[in-house]
Parts: sequence; structure tokens; C-alpha cells
Amino acid sequence: MKRALLYVMHTCLCISLLSAQENTAQPAAKQVQPKIMVIPRVGEGQDMKALYDTSMLVQIGIAKVNEAFQKKGANLIGFDQVFKQFKQNSMINKSSGNQEDFKSQVLATSSADIYVEAKIDVVRHTARNANSVTVILEGYQTGTGNMLGSKTGRSRMNQTEDIGLLTQQAMDSLTTPFLELMQFKFNDIYENGQSVYVEFSLGSGAQHDFDSEIGPQKKLLSELIDEWFQGHAYKSVYNNQGVVSNKMIISDVRIPLKNPANPKANYSGQNLYTDILKYFRSINIPIKREIGTNNKILITII
Repeated sequence: MKRALLYVMHTCLCISLLSAQENTAQPAAKQVQPKIMVIPRVGEGQDMKALYDTSMLVQIGIAKVNEAFQKKGANLIGFDQVFKQFKQNSMINKSSGNQEDFKSQVLATSSADIYVEAKIDVVRHTARNANSVTVILEGYQTGTGNMLGSKTGRSRMNQTEDIGLLTQQAMDSLTTPFLELMQFKFNDIYENGQSVYVEFSLGSGAQHDFDSEIGPQKKLLSELIDEWFQGHAYKSVYNNQGVVSNKMIISDVRIPLKNPANPKANYSGQNLYTDILKYFRSINIPIKREIGTNNKILITII
């Protein structure tokens, strides 16, 4: 009986040691944190630079959102630091009237993976001589501009003029679920790439169509385009909807998060267009870009 008991104990010990060795040999994969920059959300026609430069409410709001993110260990890039660099650059100051240019320049300079547009709404409760704050956060993937998600938080009604305190209260219930959502979305992008829509169409005077035979191998232009995307899409993931009404639509082509030529820089939809342009030049077919946002590229063959 004692021998049997000792045998069972010895077997259990061996199993425990084996399990421990397996756990040691297979550590959990380290999660890559996105670099996040919080910027003010601006309305139609508003100048982001002027808004941030003149509004104490916006500056306090951005600072409190950053503070809440920092407490949760987020990997932050400070908008205020990038903004100061831009203020010192006279060339950028001259072009600051164009809010879209300023925004795109800020994002490109920051090297952020995700940017978060923050809107701080102060609600005056006159009857109770009190205030409350609503914070709206919208996260976007920098390389494409694709929206990753949004969350809203509200403070308690309080008889105070301290907007920073109320913003902090609004962030209390908002920070963790928002950062978890951004991390979840970023993990998917890191693993599967960024999604971009690309559409080719024929101009009125185009010398080639999608059935034109190109090069010494006499391949159809539509076939060459498909082969190019197969070779250049991230992990070869793309969706070719074919040719419809003189249009060829790649409804979802995945591009890498980082630029293969410079791993420290992000790869964007603009980089994708540049690579497409180089390819079309190599086969002597002129094209022009009609719309070139980071997540939607419309190209005309001319």
C-alpha cells in the first residue's frame, strides 16, 4: 500500500514538473502596444491649430485625456509637443489656415499608429448652479483613417467651475474600455494589415482598357493589375471584384502597418498609391489619382 501511494505521489510530481516546464518553454506572446496621439476634434471649417492655440478648454481637455491614458500605461505621443514644433516652423505656420493640411502634417510627423479625436462638451445646469462634462473619444487608424471605434463618458453634475476635475470624472468610466477597444483593433491590424479600397476607371481618352494586351507576354491589363496586388498585398490578402462597367474594383486590399523600406515609419494609403504609380509607369500606362484619401484611392487610366 505504501509503495502504491509513493508511486502515485511520484507520478503526480513528475506531471507537475512537466507542466511547469511546458509553461516555461511557451511564454505568452508579448502584446505590441500602439502609439496613440490625442488631438482635438474640430468641426467643419474649423482650424485645428487656431482652436488649440486659443482655447484653454481644449488644452485642459486634451491634457486630462492624456493623463487618464497615462495612468493606464498607454504608449502616448503628446500632441502639445508636436504642436510646439509646428509653431516654431515658419513654413508650416504659413499653411496653417488649411486644417486638413495641418492635421495630416501633425499625424505624419507624430508617427502615431492611432489618433484619437477628443471632444469636450461642458453642460451648464443653470437652475442648480452646476456643471457637467461629456467626453467623446473617436479612435482612427493613422495609416488609413479607418475608424476603429468610439466611446462616450459623462461626469457627475457638480457645483464647480473646475472643468479639468469634471473631465477627469468623465474619463473614469471611459478610459479602460476605450483603450481595450483600441488595443483589440490594433492587434487585428498588426496581424492582418490595414484595409484600403482601390478603384480603377477608364478616362474618356484612354488608350488602353482592361482587356488590352500588355508587354511581350500579351497579358491582359486586368490580369497584370491582379497579379500586382497578389504580390504586393499584405500576406496576399485582397478582394478583386473584377471589371464592372469599365471599372476594376479592389474592394479591400491589405497593406502593412509599417513601411517595409523603413520599419520605423508607418505605411499608408498614400504610400500604396505611390507604389501603384511606379508600377503603371513601368508598363508605360499613364494614370492619375482622382481621390487619394488614406483609405480610398480612385485612379483613372488616361
